Amino acid sequence: MELGCVVRSAEEAEYAAGLPFDYGELKGDMLCVPPDDLAALTARLHSVRLPFKAMTSPLPRRYGCRVVGPEADHTGALKVFRDMCDRGAALGVRTVVLGSGQARHVPPGFPAQDADRQFRDFLLAASDVCAERDMTLALEHLNRTETNLVNSCTEARAVIDALEAPGVRITADCFHLISEGLDIRTEVAVAGGSIAHAHTSAVPRGSGDFREETQREFVSALRAAGYDGGLTVEDEFRDFGREAEEAAILFHRVIEEANVLL
Repeated sequence: MELGCVVRSAEEAEYAAGLPFDYGELKGDMLCVPPDDLAALTARLHSVRLPFKAMTSPLPRRYGCRVVGPEADHTGALKVFRDMCDRGAALGVRTVVLGSGQARHVPPGFPAQDADRQFRDFLLAASDVCAERDMTLALEHLNRTETNLVNSCTEARAVIDALEAPGVRITADCFHLISEGLDIRTEVAVAGGSIAHAHTSAVPRGSGDFREETQREFVSALRAAGYDGGLTVEDEFRDFGREAEEAAILFHRVIEEANVLL
């Protein structure tokens, strides 16, 4: 299992390259630059000695994309999504994590079955975009402070099972499981072989409290489910220095301990 961290700027990416992480996960917002500036940003990131294997936030909040509800606009959202995937692919991204809680939030009074249908339709179209670029789309379950649609691994598994589309998989997130008060082992087991990516962080993010025993349980559950991909520390390292390095050391230890128990 490789260890990564989310980077939110070129400066963070350059700093992260000197820390004990195996890869970087790009925050989509950092790629939202004018076309005239994109070549320079891409060249700068290519010079970083850190592979960028994943991207999160492929529907940046600034664009106001909506994929469910009466204001849903799949054409507009897919235009943004396609552009973000192109920008990520140029940097080596192979896994696109779809969280984007604001885009999928179901408005009060809107029929749940209609929202479910809209969301499934968007996922299918987005998975086609990813497939064309040799990418995997990984649906992330979020906690209820971020969205009210797909709040657990169990719900994410139900969505992708209904799609019957092998190109749509799951991002399991320890922070969201804890936030929802869910049983980690049960939820990860339900996601099982559909997990394509994993996130974790301090609770709350930026607090420095990683709850090592909980992280150990999460990583062990991932390994028990047969998952051996990337684990991204999706946190807010304020100075992106010592705190990030300490977190990397902690997670490398947790991963190694889980490997020994296999």
